[in-house]
Amino acid sequence: MKRNSLLSCILLILFCTFTVLAEEWKMGDGKVWSRADKAITLSRDAETKHEGRETVKLVHTGPDDWAYTDYKRIEVKPGDIIELSAWIKHEGPTNSSNTGISVTSKTKSNDVVAWTYGNKELRGSVPWTLLKTKFMIPEGVVVIEPRLTGHGPSTTWLDGFTTAKVGFRDVSAAKNAAPVSVENKFLELTVKPSEGTFSVTDKRTGRIWTQVLESQKFVPVLSSNAATKTSFALIDMETLLEYDVALTLEKDKPEILVTVNGQGPMSGSISFPAPFTSKNGDRLIIPMNEGISYPVEEKDIKVSKLIAYGGHGLCMAFWGQIEDANGSGMVAILETGDDGAINIVPNKEGLLQVNASWEPSMKEFRYPRKLRYAFFDKGGHVAVCKRYRQRAKEIGLLVPFTEKVKKNPNIDKLLGAANIWCWEGNKAELVKEMQSLGMDRILWSGGGKAEELVELNKLPNVLTSRYDIYQDIMDPARFEEVGKHPDWTTEAWPHDINWISSDGTWRKGWEVTPKDKTKPRIPCAVICDSKAVPYARQRIAKELETKPYACRFIDTTVAAPWFECYHPDHPMTRSDSRKYKMELLKLIGDLGLVCGSETGHDASVPFCEYYEGMLSLGPYRVADSGRDMIRIWDEVPPQVERFQVNEKLRLPLWELVYHDCVVAQWYWGDYNNKLPKVWRKRDLFNALYGTPPMYLFTRKNWTENKEKFAESYKTAEPVSRATAYAEMVDHEILSPDRSVQRSTFSNGVVVTVNFGENPFKLSDGTTLNGNDWTMKK
Repeated sequence: MKRNSLLSCILLILFCTFTVLAEEWKMGDGKVWSRADKAITLSRDAETKHEGRETVKLVHTGPDDWAYTDYKRIEVKPGDIIELSAWIKHEGPTNSSNTGISVTSKTKSNDVVAWTYGNKELRGSVPWTLLKTKFMIPEGVVVIEPRLTGHGPSTTWLDGFTTAKVGFRDVSAAKNAAPVSVENKFLELTVKPSEGTFSVTDKRTGRIWTQVLESQKFVPVLSSNAATKTSFALIDMETLLEYDVALTLEKDKPEILVTVNGQGPMSGSISFPAPFTSKNGDRLIIPMNEGISYPVEEKDIKVSKLIAYGGHGLCMAFWGQIEDANGSGMVAILETGDDGAINIVPNKEGLLQVNASWEPSMKEFRYPRKLRYAFFDKGGHVAVCKRYRQRAKEIGLLVPFTEKVKKNPNIDKLLGAANIWCWEGNKAELVKEMQSLGMDRILWSGGGKAEELVELNKLPNVLTSRYDIYQDIMDPARFEEVGKHPDWTTEAWPHDINWISSDGTWRKGWEVTPKDKTKPRIPCAVICDSKAVPYARQRIAKELETKPYACRFIDTTVAAPWFECYHPDHPMTRSDSRKYKMELLKLIGDLGLVCGSETGHDASVPFCEYYEGMLSLGPYRVADSGRDMIRIWDEVPPQVERFQVNEKLRLPLWELVYHDCVVAQWYWGDYNNKLPKVWRKRDLFNALYGTPPMYLFTRKNWTENKEKFAESYKTAEPVSRATAYAEMVDHEILSPDRSVQRSTFSNGVVVTVNFGENPFKLSDGTTLNGNDWTMKK
């Protein structure tokens, strides 16, 4: 009898918990909004029914966002668990349209906390689908307004939009948990489980690295601690996914390892841990391509998110934060970068700060994510890079040229060679003329006929190469409109295409201008990386039978992200994609060729010898640099002047880690002679960094400027050859305005560059003129 009474009580409690609130939106009574004027229409549809009922139909023609809501205010309290559900049918392109259900959350004073809290969305064309989202109400929110939102051109049908309270989570005990501290001789780590934040006191410098929550996304549920380890659990209030967080203070090092683990579906990325608070005088160290630094006071950097799984993002999986005044700071290393990224955003004081972002893996959390913080009391950006170089060596990425050249002696021809792109005229005749002017080391990238390559290969210090690509596939049905490019892997259509969703929507790649230029560009599909290697092996091996290339440049492979694939015959995670991309690059070496790829990423260091584009910071190149390569720019665009060639911001981060492993070059649409007004400055960057130049020109441009090319080479090339096998061990800022800088290499070469206009007196008493450089051994 008592057991039955107890069971009855439990059932009654559950019934009360799950039926407190249940309301269905009366479809068609709401209002619509779109960012573009008159871009959306609302109607009832008696033909496209769901379960025999007429539905609401929304047609949106604009390219931006839209919303549908009845502005119904539903009172809630912190800890309430709310579930939204709706039947939705959606028609629209997968790449540019979506629709989803969410709520606008508001405070007691009617201020909006979030416009699309708890958002769950559908992309592309989907049949009638019951879409559900469940979330917890955070502190400060007292009202929610359910809404349907979307983006891009589409038609959406809606039925049965229901809002229900399905539970309550009391987290007051964990929220009242006291801070806990652990320490070693370098650091004191203090964790606040009640917030899911921590602070670090560096005992050597006295700086306390603190975190401030800018938004309340996570809520703690429990915590524990031991001698050097603290752990706690968090709930993501928007998804109700639980995460276990462990912070381990290394026993004898000024380092902390953060491990975040969870299981289950993810609707989007999560950002954790919270960023360390910046203070005036700090500088962010960001390995975007070759590298850049941002004073935290910088207002418009034009980037906010950088992925760690592709060359157009973080090319090495870390970021740093240093104090300019004394060189102390920290480096944060993404030890699991395949699904990682960083966000660079200003805090409430307007100062830039960085935190890690973790992406879903095949729409799930799937595996533990790891982030390591290492703190130092001196050394600045050099200390940041040297700690990461140690990490690279530990995981097998650090493969120096001294080892690579043993397998392929032709690699020595690459080192110190100017990369030359020219497709016109007699190629051997041009190279001979260049060498007669003192441009003796040449990476010839312009390809050629078999007899031309034979002649080029006979010349001293010339490495013959050509462009190639294993990413783009054009639909053969479109050949009449665009022609047929010999580098398209046409045989892969359609069975080896990468799918971005299980509905068969294929990933779009390079867009080709059709013969009728009045019509829009036509996109290629992207090959699944797991299928690329056999096509490459067949094509390259066959060509080498008649054309004696010694080198090959593989476009996009490491510039493009690691791609997931949802094709049922060859599904692929980002980690799988990385593995297959590296197999493609390894194939080039296995075939006896020197290997180059676009932009660069350190996952490929063991397999690549050079990167085109590493010196050119992706977001700050000239417009359309990937298509309009030959155009010479008379005026310097603002983003190029402010960031691309600004010595006050740029840093040789890549060289400090990998100078002795891979050659970094400019981009083929952003080369030394691209903008004559900053040509000399690019040459000086080459000298300072120990990297060779790149020139792209027509024969007319060469004839008119050959003396200038030769003069440029004499500045931009010598250091790269002299230091090719050496580590860059130091990089110093010698003047307060950062215009005078010095690089030191492990073989004793020291290079000093004055980017400024005025002479500068060096410590040895000599004077370095403006826009000049010097090299000493």
